[in-house]
Amino acid sequence: MDHTIANWRLACLITLGAFLGLSVAAFATGLLPGDLLVREGLMEAKTSLAYEVAKAANQGGTWHVILPASLLVLLLSRRARRRWWLWSAIVVTSPVLEHAVKFLVGRPRPSGFSLGFPSGHTTGAATFAVLLIYIVSRESLTPARRHAIQTLAVVMMLLVGWARIVLHAHWPTDVLGGFLLGTGCAAAGAWWDSTHPDSAPPGPVPRT
Repeated sequence: MDHTIANWRLACLITLGAFLGLSVAAFATGLLPGDLLVREGLMEAKTSLAYEVAKAANQGGTWHVILPASLLVLLLSRRARRRWWLWSAIVVTSPVLEHAVKFLVGRPRPSGFSLGFPSGHTTGAATFAVLLIYIVSRESLTPARRHAIQTLAVVMMLLVGWARIVLHAHWPTDVLGGFLLGTGCAAAGAWWDSTHPDSAPPGPVPRT
């Protein structure tokens, strides 16, 4: 169990530390190196099919998908239900932090004047994906099923980030910031949960 705690602690500290550094850089300089280059490359590779896929994938970062998906996880997973309040708090807290950082950094999106750093869609998608990865790792599943679910969670998270760039909604570092913030919040919950294992059931009361 110690290596699990250490891994999630490391994931939390690294991702939140990187997010803090990226936030400071975005506040100080606006666009960061690579933002224009990566965005232009994705725009050039965009086809009509890619645009339709991006519109569908974009829904994965909205409450229309994240809320029912979270309820489904709670319904199917005893491990998730055991500390439902913790996972619910993380799913609610990460977008609150995202909106606060948007206001503090104040960097506009590629199109329009609304604030863009970090991406709310990718923050939500990353939070849900990493929580799902952790919860699935604690369930009694075959390795094949566990890896399939975890891989699907990562793919969906990446697709949401790609879609936000292709749909002209965010700069690449907006998406990266969302990934880092969502992962850090979820890793913090996994770190806390892994340090508080289930209590052992009480033994029989000795006879007097």
